Amino acid sequence: MQDALEYVNCNLCGDSKTTLLFIKDGYRHVRCDSCGLIYVNPRLKNSKETLDSFYGSTADSEGLIKTLLDRDYSVKRQKIFYAELKKMERYRKLNKVLDIGCSFGGFLNVTKNCGWDAKGIEVVYEVGKYGKELYGLDIFFGTLEEAQLKPSSFDVIRLNNVIEHIHYPAEFLSNVSMLLRKGGLLTVSTTNYDSLSVLICGKEWIYFDGQHHICLFTPATLKKLLDKNGFTTILLNTKGIHVRVKDNVLRNPVKKILFKLSEKVLSQFIPFTKKGHRLRAWAEKR
Repeated sequence: MQDALEYVNCNLCGDSKTTLLFIKDGYRHVRCDSCGLIYVNPRLKNSKETLDSFYGSTADSEGLIKTLLDRDYSVKRQKIFYAELKKMERYRKLNKVLDIGCSFGGFLNVTKNCGWDAKGIEVVYEVGKYGKELYGLDIFFGTLEEAQLKPSSFDVIRLNNVIEHIHYPAEFLSNVSMLLRKGGLLTVSTTNYDSLSVLICGKEWIYFDGQHHICLFTPATLKKLLDKNGFTTILLNTKGIHVRVKDNVLRNPVKKILFKLSEKVLSQFIPFTKKGHRLRAWAEKR
């Protein structure tokens, strides 16, 4: 495994001095002493095999994929996507949306049905194929660089559960910026390290996966990253609480009920803080 690892400096500020936060499953999670970015160091070298393994990391990977596919196209989730898209309407000038890491294509499906020219990018074929084959969505299989898209050609670019997987997020956002027209909208959604969920669960929080989640953001570091790459943040908020630590916890019916009740109660207070486990930013290209 050592041959597959690489040591890196902070991608946000370039500094090499860090403080060790914790080690989980052999992966060291550190905080940059200069800017506060949290990342895995050393980490697995960037490879398609690592990305593909994300959905195959459970014993029942086919069952997981089917569950997530059904959820993406459920009436409830499609309504959520529609509400999200409706808020983007004022940016509709070129009529083009790009969803990077579009997964099963649920958001793209709504976007297409609303008359947008919608394009998706997905590196994991076994996931993205459903949107392409079942719903006729325009999905490119590969990386953003391999897609070779035209500069300044999109009104809106969406990154949902993507930025935490990226090895060099600053360079990645620089490339994203080139594809967005001036004044266009970038939306980013990721997990929030500075959340009540992390405070409660510590390093056992279920979203800490050093193999795949290699950069962990807080509201402060995400805003810094966006500003560094030519974006002005117009919305930054958090929501939700997720205090589950391991999959086997959910097999106990009593614990499952208690966890869900505690999440439901605590989530009522989260909107008044920046402590939600989901971090969302909307930013305009300067």
